[in-house]
Amino acid sequence: MRRSDKEQLVEELSNEISEASAIFLTDFKGLNFPQMENVRSTIKSLDSNFKVVKNRLLKLALEKQEIEGLHEYLVQPTACAIVKGEPTAVAKEFKKFNKEYNSFEIKGGYFEGAVLSDQDIIALADIPSREELLSKMLGSMTAPARNFVSLLANVPRNFLNVLNAIKDQKEK
Repeated sequence: MRRSDKEQLVEELSNEISEASAIFLTDFKGLNFPQMENVRSTIKSLDSNFKVVKNRLLKLALEKQEIEGLHEYLVQPTACAIVKGEPTAVAKEFKKFNKEYNSFEIKGGYFEGAVLSDQDIIALADIPSREELLSKMLGSMTAPARNFVSLLANVPRNFLNVLNAIKDQKEK
């Protein structure tokens, strides 16, 4: 690869990283082609990119974006997921791939200004998705109104039950 091609690749990678909400690094050594394509397509469906990059070029792109602390993970062959969508969704898929493929290993990552270990990414995968959290919050917000409506509906029902009991008693 010529130097100008490398510089262009570093620039493109740097631009992608600047738009990312998170970066996850993995060791993919040992994955066969269909497994690798499965990982790529799954991550791509989550509005993110999964690519194999030379460690030196990734280091240069990270330095350009002033991201430090990931150099210790950039040993051996490395693939990175540049997350533009929901980081928890990608972390869930990484956790699934880690269990499914013996040779897929989560190395570490970067999220909201902090360096993440493999255990941090697995913990991130256990967090409910944004949609789940929003639905739970909405359920909590509507519960008092729902309970109040139920209470108001019980008043006429109970009054009607009392009238029916009085009516039944007078008929005897």
